[in-house]
Amino acid sequence: FVDAERARRDAGLRVAAAEVKGRLDIGGFALTATADRIDRDASGKLIVLDYKTGAPPSAPQVATGFSPQLPLEALIAEAGGFEGVAAGEVAELVYVGLGSRAGFIAVAPSVTTVRDLRAFLAETRADFAKLIAAYADPATPYLSRPRLQFTKDAGDYDHLARVAEWSAGGGEE
Repeated sequence: FVDAERARRDAGLRVAAAEVKGRLDIGGFALTATADRIDRDASGKLIVLDYKTGAPPSAPQVATGFSPQLPLEALIAEAGGFEGVAAGEVAELVYVGLGSRAGFIAVAPSVTTVRDLRAFLAETRADFAKLIAAYADPATPYLSRPRLQFTKDAGDYDHLARVAEWSAGGGEE
């Protein structure tokens, strides 16, 4: 980890903030986040980093919207919504995986290897605004498990949705 950090700093990257709170108002909704870390490169562009103790999501998972944390943090950063971090263009989204073995580091491929970051962030903003508008509509249901690929994960609202009763296996509480 230390070697990778030295290499980043030797390349001109500097830490702009760590564990910093941010906020962005979109469509009457306050999006808030705490960024693990935000760096600036030598040209002044921002790099948003997130540390993961488990496996970081893949670039395709991020690019398709299944892991929206970093893109949403990028929107906050570009708007100058993080405390003490001036607004600027985000150049990269990086997940840093920290394993249990000393010295292990894995940096997931940036989403920019999958698609254009500028277009991706514009799409993220538009999709988030649509989501806010949809949930503002009283006719929109709040699903206890909106992503079917994660049905084995317990949801916070499973008890209200009576998931145990309606599941094929049933009987779980």
